[in-house]
Amino acid sequence: MKLSSRIIKIDRTRIFFGKDSLAEIQKFRRSVHLDKGKVFILVDTVTHELCLPVLLKQVSQLAENQILIIPDGEEAKTLETANRLWKDLMTAHAGRDALLITLGGGVVTDLGGFVAAGYMRGIPCIHIPTTLLGQVDASIGGKTGINLDSVKNLVGFFYSPTAIFIDPRFLDTLPEAQLRSGLAEIIKSVLVGNAGLWNKLKKHPVVEMFRTPNDSVIWQHLIVGAITFKSQIIKEDFIEKKRRATLNFGHTIGHAIESFSHLKGYRPLLHGEAVAIGMICAAYLSSVKTGLPKKDLEEISTYIHSGFDLFPFQSDDQAALIELMTHDKKNRDGRVRFTLISAPGSPRINISCEPAEITDALNYYLQSS
Repeated sequence: MKLSSRIIKIDRTRIFFGKDSLAEIQKFRRSVHLDKGKVFILVDTVTHELCLPVLLKQVSQLAENQILIIPDGEEAKTLETANRLWKDLMTAHAGRDALLITLGGGVVTDLGGFVAAGYMRGIPCIHIPTTLLGQVDASIGGKTGINLDSVKNLVGFFYSPTAIFIDPRFLDTLPEAQLRSGLAEIIKSVLVGNAGLWNKLKKHPVVEMFRTPNDSVIWQHLIVGAITFKSQIIKEDFIEKKRRATLNFGHTIGHAIESFSHLKGYRPLLHGEAVAIGMICAAYLSSVKTGLPKKDLEEISTYIHSGFDLFPFQSDDQAALIELMTHDKKNRDGRVRFTLISAPGSPRINISCEPAEITDALNYYLQSS
């Protein structure tokens, strides 16, 4: 299946997709006058080893530029790391015409966007997402962020990259856990925005998807569908005043569980793994609050449970999870708010839920496995 490398232009960002997309970087830089200042490439320790050689092979002109390396993992998304990177830019005499290229997953794009937004009140940034999660979600939309103590993405800016270059060949470098994490965000996108694509996806179990080549038609449809849907939402509601909140399906509980897994000595969950749990809980809340039919609830729960390991939190953990949810940025008047669905493809935003209802949703997740 051949797809155009350029699939959509958001108001602030141009997106290039396809195996020929990296070859467009230098031409694009010249077209937007980003070919004069210093260039910095931000990677983590994993993408430095696995992905940077791929980029430099495709765009040899970038080899002469300074590489900035951060540790792999969510723990790198801190103000301390951002401060170190700002000092690196200052030491290298980076001006406002400097360009920061991020090469990595959601941690690298979130942190890199944050650093670009803050340095000299904003320098241009280009994202090259290397994980499935980064390609379909984290790099798109201009949200940057760092974690504050145990709360994920509490500090950040809305700051759009100038361009995003999405090359599917990077998916070949990923372990199955990273693919699973990205697939969770695709599931989220189709559940809130594309009932037809959900009907196709649910015929392909998660395990089957991981046996399917990354350049297959089904993967291409899912990736492009998720990118296009999110891009359309961003065009309409960049700073999340209304419709962009539809993208938070599964994230209120998901973010809390992700943070909790890092705090309490459980196996640290990847973002998409936590969102998968959050989606089962949100589907249950949808059946209670917004009329999601029981059949749809069971299909969503069964599909996700079949491909994602159970996270065995205890009943005693639920109060701590709900406490983490109270810090969610979507909350108003002290009430925890959710994005729910009345049917696949029909989102409902800003639905307040009581602690007892959230507890029921957490119990449903454990009991439905």
